[in-house]
Amino acid sequence: MNIDSAVSQIRNFKDFLQLYNKLTEHCFTKCVDNFHSRTISTIENQCVNNCFGKFTNVNQKILGVYIDVQQEINTRRIAELEANQATAIQETAPTAPAVTEAAANA
Repeated sequence: MNIDSAVSQIRNFKDFLQLYNKLTEHCFTKCVDNFHSRTISTIENQCVNNCFGKFTNVNQKILGVYIDVQQEINTRRIAELEANQATAIQETAPTAPAVTEAAANA
């Protein structure tokens, strides 16, 4: 494993933990309102499950759309690069000298 890959994995894990902590705080604040009991109530449990479930569904939908859009962008970029390369090759290719009538008769 190279260093860039390890740094990228650590950054991704930190991002995941931040998102998880933010989601946990959001769902806890929204769903848990009774602090008189050590156990979570059925209603609170259902609320937390719905909160996490909704987040997961929305996250998957957003990720799916992002992947589709990113693929379209990549396809366009590849097409642009290929067109630019073809233009550059045509501009740098030597052109055959024009044959004059006198040179052709010689």
